[in-house]
Amino acid sequence: MKKLTFLEQLHEVTQNVAIKEGFVGILRTFAVISRFPEEPMRKVAQESNLPVPICVAIRNEFEKLGWVSKGKKGAHLTQLGHDVFNSLGGFNEEFKCLKCSGSGITIPYSKFQKELEAMKKYCNMRGKPFTQLDQSFATPRTSLARILYMSQNYDLVRRNFAFLGDSDLTSIALAMFANKSSRIVVFDVDKRLKEIIESANQENSVQIDFIEHDLRKPIPTEYQKKFDCISTDPPYTIHGLNLFISRGLTLLSDEQNGVGYLSFGVKPPNEILELEKSLVQMNCAITNIVPNFNQYIGAQKLAGISTLYRFEIVHPATPLIQDVFESSIYTGDINPTIRTYECLNCKSSIDVGNNQLFSTIEELKTKGCPHCNHEFFSKISERKME
Repeated sequence: MKKLTFLEQLHEVTQNVAIKEGFVGILRTFAVISRFPEEPMRKVAQESNLPVPICVAIRNEFEKLGWVSKGKKGAHLTQLGHDVFNSLGGFNEEFKCLKCSGSGITIPYSKFQKELEAMKKYCNMRGKPFTQLDQSFATPRTSLARILYMSQNYDLVRRNFAFLGDSDLTSIALAMFANKSSRIVVFDVDKRLKEIIESANQENSVQIDFIEHDLRKPIPTEYQKKFDCISTDPPYTIHGLNLFISRGLTLLSDEQNGVGYLSFGVKPPNEILELEKSLVQMNCAITNIVPNFNQYIGAQKLAGISTLYRFEIVHPATPLIQDVFESSIYTGDINPTIRTYECLNCKSSIDVGNNQLFSTIEELKTKGCPHCNHEFFSKISERKME
């Protein structure tokens, strides 16, 4: 049998782990493991711009080839792996700023300890995220950092702010720093946020308005063209992005140049291209892109990070969606997946997903195992629905 070259073996890995990033994505992951030996797969995923399960699958393929070995914390290259990497070029140094982690900003959180503690308190009131709504809660630090980043860009001098969804409670962080005469309005379908925002209003003598609204429906007329800054962390689908940005544009005044902040998950190049095309079509000019700015609690599959975009609107704004939107916008609807969990007590297997007894893992944990009422589970597999 012919012995395959290193490049041929890499191409076999590419065939075995089919990803949109292709050969380059596989090679990048190999380079990440080389640069960060013994780091958890979460770190490898963050650096590779790939979901954690995909990085695990790639690592397993490298392990079969004898190029990578699993350690106590993460993985590292074997001697053969080093030989392979050296044959492919070998130079692989990091020059990221250690102080700001490459973001370009350094936030002295000790200076804002009071605000940070307040954000922790409000964030702890949220309960569990509704994964069927693509919710994944940002950390309190992230919610605060978004506002401080707005300040760096001179956007807190604006007076009218709208949030298209705000499960991260960034509006509360904004109210701590914005001018007291500022108008802050949150549009969200999650009723739980209203009580938290009302508590923040009373305790901090601020005024944040909560409007319960499903953004698949147009924004009520009385709110249109009344704002000059929008912020959103939409469902991580192109449909979700287009819908939330479109609704945001209807909120922006025609009298002055509006600005928007978008938090969006790491995507393969073809989907990033779609994102940028959508923004350009809507006359949104991207001014800032900060990778890994947003950090989320949990969100293991996505490595717990997303990118922050700042964009300015060039008049006239041209929303892609203006009427009622009836198509799917959430990941679970567009790419439905059945996940199988094992009860850690009775070892029963339970399917979770659309048209199953439990639609989300959160629901399963809340109601308990249908066989023994145990509340702890381990995922053993997942498959795409036909």
